[in-house]
Amino acid sequence: MFKQAHYSYSCKQSKNHLNIYLVDLDRDFERLLAWMHQPHVAKFWQLNLNRDQVLAHFKAALALSHQELFILQINGQIIGYAETYYAPDDRLAQFCQLQAGDFGIHLLIGEKDAIGKGYSSLIVRGLSDYLFTRHMAQRVLLEPNKEVAALNILERKLGFSNLGNLELPEKVATLYVITHQDFYLHNPSKISCDLNRWPIIRLHFPSFPSDDAVDCWIRELDEILLRREPYVAISTFDREYQFSQQARKAEMAWFKRHKPLLAKYCRAMLRVTNDTEMIAKLNSPAMAKGMPFRCIPVQTLELAVQQAELILKSGVDSNAQL
Repeated sequence: MFKQAHYSYSCKQSKNHLNIYLVDLDRDFERLLAWMHQPHVAKFWQLNLNRDQVLAHFKAALALSHQELFILQINGQIIGYAETYYAPDDRLAQFCQLQAGDFGIHLLIGEKDAIGKGYSSLIVRGLSDYLFTRHMAQRVLLEPNKEVAALNILERKLGFSNLGNLELPEKVATLYVITHQDFYLHNPSKISCDLNRWPIIRLHFPSFPSDDAVDCWIRELDEILLRREPYVAISTFDREYQFSQQARKAEMAWFKRHKPLLAKYCRAMLRVTNDTEMIAKLNSPAMAKGMPFRCIPVQTLELAVQQAELILKSGVDSNAQL
């Protein structure tokens, strides 16, 4: 029923996992209709209307080009609904001063058995990460009804700034906002190392990785080399992925120490990038001389997977091209 997630996020703090799926009314409408009639949802969303009215609402929402609608899944359970939107093109711009690069979030937990489990913080973290990494948001904001006590965590735990109350036609909201840098300073992300498609490894480097995150990643690299098997790594990067000076030294020391094993087992590192400067750097003689494996720029993740399969099929030849 639910296939490839549109985006996934794992929370380092709670160990919970969020998947978001683009709304498909053929698949999701009955669930959405039921949620809108739950008392805890109807109180704030005010969409406990008849079937045709609710359907018309969601069709109109899907037609708006400045927003996206999502079904939320946590740890395998479908639990709620969310909207993300480009705030300067939203009606919110009529009620407060916004900036280019501002994106907003609306969310609800529809399943009653998912309430009170702390999932709101996971959802806000995951959707904020999505907006910062996929939409290059400069700031993320939320404007929940001031009576929604559960979202006090925005300021208390997640680092959002409380800009005060905002008078909207249907509610008095509290306006919360967080910048890209502040979000990752308050919500450090893990460097992901996905081995599910071994011998293809998926690495993702988030914005502002902490020194602890780099240490954990290096320990995962140790485990990979202990397999003593050939592999290809595919790497993706958020825009502010740079390590601290201390973490960079630890990384360089590890690579120097394990250079012979990397040369033996790592067939190639494929970096997904369209940045011309990075492509030139990866293709430079200095990079070829300094690295124990070939570093190959690839435009998309799909092409990277195809390239990795060709490299592994060809054995030691990392020069295979599509």
